[in-house]
Amino acid sequence: AVAVPVDVDLDTYCVDPAAVEAAITPRTKVIMPVHMAGQFADMDALDKLAADAGVALLQDAAHAHGAQWRGRRAGALGSVAAFSFQNGKLMTAGEGGAVVFPDEELRERAFLVHSCGRPRTDREYLHSTTGSNYRMSEFTAAVLRAQLTRLDEQIALREQRWPLLSSLLAEIPGVVPQATDPRTDRNPHYMA
Repeated sequence: AVAVPVDVDLDTYCVDPAAVEAAITPRTKVIMPVHMAGQFADMDALDKLAADAGVALLQDAAHAHGAQWRGRRAGALGSVAAFSFQNGKLMTAGEGGAVVFPDEELRERAFLVHSCGRPRTDREYLHSTTGSNYRMSEFTAAVLRAQLTRLDEQIALREQRWPLLSSLLAEIPGVVPQATDPRTDRNPHYMA
């Protein structure tokens, strides 16, 4: 595949749906919005564009741990979403990530590739396709699980403090704080 970058919305810094629509061709296979700094890309418009074009929608939710779009969390919006746990993210385990899927069929296909090409039920070491062996360790999962217990509290604190930080940043010439789309009803304010 060849990546085709498009412009972003200057208020949210997320992909501009009009730019995405203009870039779609018969060769387009997937639309990949990045939920930038906790702010969702316009998922209503992007869902429609993907459906109309008959292409997949793959969300980069690496900055959106705990974010919500119209009451639904990142990863529960009906399309594939990828999260990162690299050392600078809201939830970190040093490295690694997670991918969530809207249905069992996609999840099983991804598991197959992720598990060296071996189906979940394989007990004879039979590979049905090529695959990788990049698995998160139990220790890494334990670190992440502990962080889940404090994520909501941390997001609430960032949301409480964002208006002050945003207003102070806006006083600096040339600095325009990221706007929040009102459909993003919970913004974790990544890096804020």
